[in-house]
Amino acid sequence: MAKRSIGIRTGILAIVDTETTHASPLYGRIIEIGVVRVEKGEVKKVFHSLVNPERPIQPEVELVTGIKAAELSSAPVFGEVADRVRKVLDGAVFVAHNAKFDYAFLRNEFRRLGRSFSALCLDTVALSKRLYPEYLHHDLSSLISRYNLACNHRHRALDDAKALWEFLRHAESVEGDRRLSDAMTAVTGESTPPHLSRASLRGLPEGTGVYLFYGKSDELLYVGKSVNIRRRVQSHFSLTGAEANGLQLLQQTHRVEARPTSGELGALLLESRLIKELRPVYNRAARRKRNLNVLLRGCTREGYATATLELRDHVDPDELSSVLTVFKHRTQAREFLTEIARENELCLKLLGLEKTKDSCFQYQLHRCHGACVGEEDPRAYNARFDAAFARRRIQAWPFKGAILITERNEDDTGGEMFLIDQWCLLLSARHSDDGFQEVIPGLERFDYDSYKLIARFLKERRNRKKIRVLTTAESTALLAEARTEN
Repeated sequence: MAKRSIGIRTGILAIVDTETTHASPLYGRIIEIGVVRVEKGEVKKVFHSLVNPERPIQPEVELVTGIKAAELSSAPVFGEVADRVRKVLDGAVFVAHNAKFDYAFLRNEFRRLGRSFSALCLDTVALSKRLYPEYLHHDLSSLISRYNLACNHRHRALDDAKALWEFLRHAESVEGDRRLSDAMTAVTGESTPPHLSRASLRGLPEGTGVYLFYGKSDELLYVGKSVNIRRRVQSHFSLTGAEANGLQLLQQTHRVEARPTSGELGALLLESRLIKELRPVYNRAARRKRNLNVLLRGCTREGYATATLELRDHVDPDELSSVLTVFKHRTQAREFLTEIARENELCLKLLGLEKTKDSCFQYQLHRCHGACVGEEDPRAYNARFDAAFARRRIQAWPFKGAILITERNEDDTGGEMFLIDQWCLLLSARHSDDGFQEVIPGLERFDYDSYKLIARFLKERRNRKKIRVLTTAESTALLAEARTEN
């Protein structure tokens, strides 16, 4: 479907700027809003208001904007100006510099009132880059200086909005209405970081792989994966995305690196390893290095199955047969054990949840059949015990030896291979006519995250043709060849 044509002379524009307490709309609030409404090339309405954020503002916010806390305490809260804001924005294209920022804050303010807000957005950063790609800087201060735009007070909402209107008028006078309209239409809905060129995004590959976002000092901010790197990266900066998530990431990104892979498994494993080893700032949940809470199956002298929770930094492959399951948090483990004890009438003492020389509490409530005091047949108890863990248990390695998984490049000029045994990734290498190049260092120990990725891959029927079972001699020779070349 073709985009609706947008232009100064033909459309309705709401040129918006906000000042806020925080860089993230999840935690920050609007303290000032300015809107210039333009209809068919003429300013029809100007709206401006300070907004009481109902929370303290940081000294640096006062310093940058010049807005004092005392002024905000007597200002209306957003709910008191919401109808006026909605009216001045109604039916207009939402125009702003780094539009994702202002749009996200306004959407969240309306959401807090139980009201929805959406609009077609035009980011003037993207517009400036499209019209003037020869320039390195496209922040508002650079535009004001470059084109001598009127702006009485920088970082005040209405003055910044008026400066953007001046920029659009300047672009129209220089480029002409038709070219400006075409450019505005083309970038509608797009948003790119001020420090990234559109050419750098267009140069990203469209195949499978991993992408890395870097900050101003080349610090690693984020690692992600996709079957189409360019499209996924662009979606991070899309105004139609989850506006609150990644907003700070958008503003801080100065460089994007792509690491193509031959297939999806390679991308998944590489992403997992990079996050663990490089610990990027915005992969918060996945980057934390945690020891694993490993639940091990044991047995009493009387033959009853037991569960023992141990904190480990790794699990050796020869221990996997005794591993019931793995948890990232001890609390999660205890909650799971309590739940399966209740559902399967298992003994709290044998599950390690109670330390007592007598019967467990479940037995006193007639919810344990007496395994803790030797009253239940061990075979009956163990059958319920094993059934309770069946869904979460680490699967037995389903092959007689190591396997080789091969993913081919789309052009069939080579690919990647993964040597795996007992769920351990022993080798990940790119292969071609020139030989082998290691992609992910081999790890001869059990990694729970890699296990989940590999197990999911093996379950899919479409992947079976990519798998070959190797003899011990074949796997040893392959490892030796790859390591010799690297």
